[in-house]
Amino acid sequence: MAKNRQVRKKRKSTRRSRWILVGLFFLGLVIGAAAGFYIHYYVLKPKSTSEEKKTEAKEAAAKKKKEYAEPQAADPARVQSAMAYLSEQIGPRVEGTQAELTAATYLKGELEKMGYEVGWIEFTLPNGNKSVDLVTADAGTSDKYTFLVSGHIDSRSGSPGANDDASGCAAVLELARTAKGTRHLTEIRFLLFGSEEDFGPQRNPKRIGSTYYLGTQPPEERAKIVGMVSADMIAVGPEVHFRDWGAASPGLAQSLVAAAQKKGLNAYQNPGEASDHEPFGLAGIPAVWMERMLPGGKPDPAVHTASDSLAHASSSLVCELVDLLRDYILDLDEEYCKAAVAR
Repeated sequence: MAKNRQVRKKRKSTRRSRWILVGLFFLGLVIGAAAGFYIHYYVLKPKSTSEEKKTEAKEAAAKKKKEYAEPQAADPARVQSAMAYLSEQIGPRVEGTQAELTAATYLKGELEKMGYEVGWIEFTLPNGNKSVDLVTADAGTSDKYTFLVSGHIDSRSGSPGANDDASGCAAVLELARTAKGTRHLTEIRFLLFGSEEDFGPQRNPKRIGSTYYLGTQPPEERAKIVGMVSADMIAVGPEVHFRDWGAASPGLAQSLVAAAQKKGLNAYQNPGEASDHEPFGLAGIPAVWMERMLPGGKPDPAVHTASDSLAHASSSLVCELVDLLRDYILDLDEEYCKAAVAR
């Protein structure tokens, strides 16, 4: 009897152990299921639509963040090199000649070295020869506004054109270099026009390249132009003259004079055409010719002659105006630009 009781007790203990094991097994299943539920719904749970939008907005904002370059001072050595190449290595660059096209090719190459994509716009002159405009730009933080700066590639027959207008071409190159990648509201559009000089023996037509370029711009592009500055003959003379042309231009000239005077420059405002700002001013766009002159507002007597050589042109004077223009454009704000295009 005692032996039977021991056997039954042993069997009972064995069954209890089995039930405990079964219980533990099912408890493990329940805990595992709960853990899986938690991980799925709280750790790996797909983001709600609002959460997705927030994440996408954060990612988009991060992409918009841009590292802007610091503005650099103009380099007289670079300006001197460009003026030397145009006036000495090429020399006179009459519109529609191989010399003008060689100069345009050089200028295009210099801009491309800086990382710009350069538009090459050919047009036909009255004699059937081809001339060319070059265009490139540095984007602004807004796509609503554009500021144009130009120089002209050609020179008069027999003139090396160091001041008129290798100086303006060198200024455009240096402005493009020192402003590239900086923070500014407007797009800065750099233009190098062919055939600025009065054409042919009769000196007519004139400003062919700039007139042609403006004619390619649709109304919506013209409406975005805050201002246009033609850098023409800026390497000789202590006075800086801002010549406005057209009813919309005096305000731009006045603001440039004020900016120049703040930098200690001897600056004046005058009306006047005879440079590539002319067709823009006539079209109702704020447009100014920036020119250096001798004391008393006298012009450089070497212009249009064989004496317009590198020897009498100053790269330092050019750099002063590059720095002025760059700082002026970088400081333009929404209020000024909005008023400038409300014409």
